[in-house]
Amino acid sequence: MAGTSGFLSNGPVPWMDDTEMNNLYRDLELGTVMTLFYSKKSQRPERRTFQVKLETRTIIWTRSTDKIEGEIDIREIKEIRPGQKSRDFERYVEDSAVRLDNFCFVILYGTEFRLKSLSLAATSDEEMSMWVKGLKWLRDDTLKSPTPLQIERWLRKQFYAADRNREDRISYKDLKNMLSQVNYKVPNMRFIKDKLPDSETRNGDVTFSQFAQLYRNLMFDAQKNVSADILCAPIALPLLRSPAEAHFIPHLCDFQSFLVECQKELWASDNNKVQEFMFSYLKDPLREVEDPYFHPEEFLTYLFSKENTIWDSSLDMVCAENMNNPLSHYWISSSHNTYLTGDQFASESSLEAYARCLRMGCRCIELDCWDGPDSMPVIYHGHTLTTKIKFNDVLNTIKDHAFVTSEYPIILSIEDHCSIVQQRNMATQFKKVFGDMLLTKAVDMAADGLPSPNQLKKKILIKHKKLAEGSAYEEVPTATPYSENDISNSIKNGILYLEDPINHVKTGAPDGSFLVRESETFVGDYTLSFW
Repeated sequence: MAGTSGFLSNGPVPWMDDTEMNNLYRDLELGTVMTLFYSKKSQRPERRTFQVKLETRTIIWTRSTDKIEGEIDIREIKEIRPGQKSRDFERYVEDSAVRLDNFCFVILYGTEFRLKSLSLAATSDEEMSMWVKGLKWLRDDTLKSPTPLQIERWLRKQFYAADRNREDRISYKDLKNMLSQVNYKVPNMRFIKDKLPDSETRNGDVTFSQFAQLYRNLMFDAQKNVSADILCAPIALPLLRSPAEAHFIPHLCDFQSFLVECQKELWASDNNKVQEFMFSYLKDPLREVEDPYFHPEEFLTYLFSKENTIWDSSLDMVCAENMNNPLSHYWISSSHNTYLTGDQFASESSLEAYARCLRMGCRCIELDCWDGPDSMPVIYHGHTLTTKIKFNDVLNTIKDHAFVTSEYPIILSIEDHCSIVQQRNMATQFKKVFGDMLLTKAVDMAADGLPSPNQLKKKILIKHKKLAEGSAYEEVPTATPYSENDISNSIKNGILYLEDPINHVKTGAPDGSFLVRESETFVGDYTLSFW
């Protein structure tokens, strides 16, 4: 691996000159004291010192100088929201003992769909801006960093986590435990000693350079058995041997030959472009020469890296010229049961699930609407233990996040189980919350097909089944009380099903009737019989 520094960047930032960037780095490293709002209700907000460790690209917070209370890998940050937009803040809105200023922001992070949140209150607008601006740039820069640099940062993070006494060395026992945590089974201590480089150790401890070399040895051993038929290029054959036998060092001309002949990379026909790529990938000033080269393990790492992906990155951006066909000509990124954060039986329904889907680029989301209190629907997975969220809250969340990632239209797929009264209230709220964003008229009356995505930019469409033409229905009186357990007088897709109060037979379904009886197994519930 190249001897890289954890402080290296990937290039200039358009909105930040070198002086401003260096000052921002210095301030984030020095850290500031901010108020942390915990996710647990039992914990009150407390002041903590927050710092950025540039060498490992992590945020840490401490109660004192000796103990790190928590940390976040900057690579895992998905969003940084200014304002008090988290549950951690909401529970203190009416608490006079807690002061909520306008200097709050939320860091959303994690590797799973359901993100974790870190809710913070700075002491001034300047301090909040420094953190929001600095973290956004650091996140983008970190994710764009070349693979060798990302590996070194990760190695340092793991090493420092084991080096609890900050002595720049760890014991064999600590190393063995660390490898177990990353799913690498170590049979015994002898195995580790055999894999370590033949350099002197202090008191039987392992330094970072030895730790990094151990990583390379383990990874090289795992990759050296890759089939030569897959690699297919002469350059790869010597690299499949053990480190002791791998004397072949791929230089610029060798790497260029591999890219052109094996990978069929058209851009690699330009020698200067290949050289520039090697410079940016290796980030090693000592090899920024006319004829740069890879170490064998670096070349193998490249084969499995994001830089060698089969995906054409130019296709990451949607070409506007290709978005003029009817909407039905496109695959649309869609979400089912958008509101759920887990299973369909007992998981939590969450506004954050809608925000997450929209910010991930989803353009079609689902709203399962059921009669709720105060004549307004709730959204949840009906007749289950999933929690309920308010219809109006969902609409406001959609409005806030709909077009952050993409300007192309949002389709709201409505699964409607509401009474006619509450459906009318839904329609009123759609117009009130979305305003001009809501598509209520045809874009082109003379058009033969659907409008194009370009014609529908920043528009919200509602997908909902209409009442069957000429169908009769009864309205539920507005005075009908709401009950969570009441499944009578239910409506499906706009058609009212009437219940016989004596035989409990519901009719109106186009494919026949079904019988509803009190359940003998589940007291207080119902059994449905179909025929």
